[in-house]
Amino acid sequence: MKETFKGNAQAITPIPSLNFKKIQRQILQAVEDVNNFSNSSFMLKMRKTIMSADTGTKGAHVDGSIIGNLADNAEVSALVSKIASDPVSTVARVKLVRSVMHDKRDFPLSFYRNLLIQATLTIYLGNITPATLQIAGQTYRLYLEKIITTHKKNMLVVHSKQLKNVNLDVISIKDLIKADDEGEEEVDENEAMVIQEIKITLKLLEYTDSLDEDTRGSITMSMQMDELDELTSKHRVKSLFGGIGGGADSAKNKHALVVRKTLAALEVMKRIPVLHPVGLKIVAKLQEIDSKLPLPYLMEARVHMQALRILTLRLVMRDLTARPSMTPTFNKAIVAYHKALKRSSFLNPKRGDITVLSEFAQISYYAYEQRKMLSLANHGVLKILEMGKKAIDVLAPSNRAYLNQQKQIQAALKSMRRYG
Repeated sequence: MKETFKGNAQAITPIPSLNFKKIQRQILQAVEDVNNFSNSSFMLKMRKTIMSADTGTKGAHVDGSIIGNLADNAEVSALVSKIASDPVSTVARVKLVRSVMHDKRDFPLSFYRNLLIQATLTIYLGNITPATLQIAGQTYRLYLEKIITTHKKNMLVVHSKQLKNVNLDVISIKDLIKADDEGEEEVDENEAMVIQEIKITLKLLEYTDSLDEDTRGSITMSMQMDELDELTSKHRVKSLFGGIGGGADSAKNKHALVVRKTLAALEVMKRIPVLHPVGLKIVAKLQEIDSKLPLPYLMEARVHMQALRILTLRLVMRDLTARPSMTPTFNKAIVAYHKALKRSSFLNPKRGDITVLSEFAQISYYAYEQRKMLSLANHGVLKILEMGKKAIDVLAPSNRAYLNQQKQIQAALKSMRRYG
């Protein structure tokens, strides 16, 4: 970390391929376009469907032609036409993305970014199914892989004169960036940024190693955003998890099922950065349905911490553009954790309460360790540690696994109080 802060920390242009905020904005714009088209008149829809000049050769996200035009074949064209007549059709859009993914031709990197947008668009539209979550994770991983292969190809072209008699295909990307790590060669500013982006992307790929398998194992049922909307509108006063009595057992079970499906989906969505905005929207709906339980706030905190994990990775890899977002992101996480903690029982903690207490204890020590990197005020860290000690003191007496963590927090508190 010391190396990260050396030199002039001037403003640097964000790494373009990993600018997830930009991709999120593009997805939201696509959602708005789909909704506007779906609400437009029948004649306007027909004119836009028939007159291809409206979208141009580049294509549009509304009907998926932005990827369909490049991957031009009969199956893809039929799917684009189907989506054009019904842009909110999840099945057709998933089929389109899968069909294009099976195309082995080499497309530009922008094509795979648009493919990722198409895959995640269905989720933003409220259709959260095993298929849409799987395809979102697969296209996210594919996009990361294409970033690396694109940079590798460009770097090999640059170095081809020095590697005349070498089979370039067998050279690994790690060998190409090794010289930068060891400082053996001087690289210009553009190549340094490329190497930086490769390193970050390689680490992000590691995070997704088990994503597809985990998604298949945990997501077995579909859910619609409408299901949450229905619960929100009908039960604004009644508690979803514990307040429905009388002869409403079947309704209570249905509500519990919706929540279980939603929480399972959120565990997957938090691992895909471009899905964080819609994940937080879903969390907000859960909090509106029942504001008295800790779990919805715990899920919000986990999403923010996953975002912070990526920001930290970027900073460690010397991407200083990540630094301004780190403290606000951590603050959002700690506020959500605190809300979850306030709704947990310290006297007789149940399984969900224990999870909240344990995670808050971890985050309190993390705040202490990373207080300089996160630019946290000492009095703020002290308050977090005091709450963390309160949480760990509940867990340690009944479970020896928490004793070491308890000692760490006690030592951190002592240090903070002694040196301010």
